[in-house]
Amino acid sequence: MNQIIRLSNVECKDCYKCIRNCPVKAIRYSDGHAAIIQAECILCGECVVTCPQRGDFVASQTDEIRSIIRSGRRVVASVAPSFISDLPVGSIEGMRATLQKLGFYDAQETSLGAEIVSREYERIMQENEMDLLISSCCTSVVMLIQRYYPDVLPYLAPVKSPMQLHCEMLKQQYPDAYTVFIGPCYAKKGEAELSESVDMGITFYELREWMREEGVEPVHIENHDTGKRARRYPRQDGLVKSMTPVKGWNRVAIDGVNDCIAALSEIRHGGVEKTFLEMTACEGSCVNGPAIRKNRYENRIRGTVAVNEYSGNDDFGVTTDIPLRIYHDPEPVMRRIPTEDEIQAVLKKLGKDTRKTALNCGCCGYPTCRKMAIAICRDMAQLDMCLPYVREKAEFHSREIIDSTLEAADQLIDKQMRVVQNIASILGESTAETKVMLTKLKEAVQSDA
Repeated sequence: MNQIIRLSNVECKDCYKCIRNCPVKAIRYSDGHAAIIQAECILCGECVVTCPQRGDFVASQTDEIRSIIRSGRRVVASVAPSFISDLPVGSIEGMRATLQKLGFYDAQETSLGAEIVSREYERIMQENEMDLLISSCCTSVVMLIQRYYPDVLPYLAPVKSPMQLHCEMLKQQYPDAYTVFIGPCYAKKGEAELSESVDMGITFYELREWMREEGVEPVHIENHDTGKRARRYPRQDGLVKSMTPVKGWNRVAIDGVNDCIAALSEIRHGGVEKTFLEMTACEGSCVNGPAIRKNRYENRIRGTVAVNEYSGNDDFGVTTDIPLRIYHDPEPVMRRIPTEDEIQAVLKKLGKDTRKTALNCGCCGYPTCRKMAIAICRDMAQLDMCLPYVREKAEFHSREIIDSTLEAADQLIDKQMRVVQNIASILGESTAETKVMLTKLKEAVQSDA
C-alpha cells in the first residue's frame, strides 16, 4: 500500500498532538519531527484533523482521474452516502450533474451496495453462521482488527464493503468503466489500492479542491423519491437502522476508535454472544469523517440531520449475482517488547522511576511515563519529549550558569578591591566608600540571579 498520509517535516512544531491523538500510537518521533509508521497505521486520519499547523499531507490523485477522462475512457463514480452532509447538491441526481461537469460519465450512490450488504448481514444472523458479528464496512476498523486484534478476526463479517461491492456492480453495468470511489475518509483510499473493483479512491476534500480549480459549482437538484434506509449508513447507528431486526440478536452501534478498542478488548474476554456490532472509526460515524471535518466536532449534528432528511424507510430493491464473501487476513503488528531493566533505565534517566516522580502528565503524547519509556526503548520517542524532564534539565543548566556567573563576579570584585586598595594606599585615602559600592554591586548581581 502506498503512503496515503504523510507528516510534513517542515511544519512540525514539536507539539506531539498527533501522537497524543493517534489511538494506536503509530507515529515515530525523531530528529525534531513526527513520522507515521505505515505498517502500524489504521488510516483513521486523527493526525490530519488534530495537527495545529495543518502540517499533514494527503496525496491527491485527482490529476490521474483527469488524465483518464481526457483519454476518452468512461469514468464512473460510486459516491458515499455522506455526500449529502458535505455538498449542497440535494440528491444523487445533483451529485451526478455536478460530477458530469468535471467529465464523469455517470455517478451512483454507494448506498445501492450498502443495501445488499445489510441483507447479507441479516442472512448471516438468521442462519446463525456466527455467534457474534462485527460489521466490515469501515476500513479503519478492519485494519484495527487485522493489526491489533487478530484473535477477534473470526467475528469480523466475511462480507465485502459497500464500496467494493458497488464498484463491482458498476463494472458489471459498464464493463470498460474506470471506477472512482468518492468518500469522507482516507482509509478508503487505502482499501481502493488493494481492490480489483475500485480503480481509484478520492476524498470529498480532494473533490472540492478539484471543483474549485475547474470553477465548477455544485448543482442542486431536490430529492423527489421516498428516501431509502440504506442512506442512513453515514450516521451514528445508521447501519443498525438500515437493517431489519433478527429475532434473538442484539444490535449495538459503537463509534470512535477508542470506543471500538474498548469493545474489542471486551470481546477478547468473552461473554458477548448473539450481538451484531456496528463499528465505525469516526466519532459520529461517516458524517464526521476526517475528509469532511476540519476538527473533531465540526459536522456531527448538521451532518446527521442532512442524512436523516435524505434517508427513509424504503429499499432500493436491488439484487446482484456478484459473490459477497471476502475473508480478511491477519496483519499483526509486531512491536519489540523491551525488558523491564531497559524500561527502568529510561525511567531513571527521565527522573520518573518512582511513584512520586512519575507524573503521567501526557505532555509527550503518551498516557503514562512508563508507556513513553517503552516507546523510547522502541526508538519511537526521545527523552526530550518529556516536558518535566526538559524543564528540570533547563533549570539545572540555568543554576550552573548562575553559579558560574556569581563565581566570576566574585573574582572580578575581589580583583577590583585589590586594585582600589593599592591605589588608596598610594593616595593615602580610605577605601571604605569604594568597598561599600562594590559590595552593593555584588548583592545586585546575586539578586538578579
